[in-house]
Amino acid sequence: MADFTGGPGLLAFIATFTMVLAAVLLFRSLSKHLRKVRTHPPEGDSRVERRADEPPRPDDADTGERD
Repeated sequence: MADFTGGPGLLAFIATFTMVLAAVLLFRSLSKHLRKVRTHPPEGDSRVERRADEPPRPDDADTGERD
C-alpha cells in the first residue's frame, strides 16, 4: 500500500489564514462604522424619515403648486 505524502501544503494554509484574517478585520471595521450611524433622529427634529416598506400617509401628498 502506498503512503499518502501529498496534501494542501503550506501555500494553502497561508492563503486560508490570510482570507480569515482579512474577514476578521473587515467585520471589525464594519462593526465600528455601524456604531457611528445614527439610529434615532436628534431631539426636536420634526423630519422623521419613513421606512421604505411603510405605505404613504395621506398627509405626505405633494402640496406644491403645479403649472
